[in-house]
Amino acid sequence: MAMSRCQNCGKSTKNVKEVYKASVYPIGYPDTAVICGKEGCQFPGLVWLTAKDLSDYEKGKRIFKVHTNTVKVKVI
Repeated sequence: MAMSRCQNCGKSTKNVKEVYKASVYPIGYPDTAVICGKEGCQFPGLVWLTAKDLSDYEKGKRIFKVHTNTVKVKVI
């Protein structure tokens, strides 16, 4: 499953169970509702993909489930 982290927080994924292979931009980035899921961070989030997610993305998939507590959503 994917997760959301900003460019700075996403570089360190050593404390998570999944290995993330790549990041992709959510729609509207950087003016997006997807916010980094790391505690205390409020920067726009990228969507980080596992190997399976990346394979699906390369085949055209564009909607991904995320782990619990790994994304925050900004609303108006």
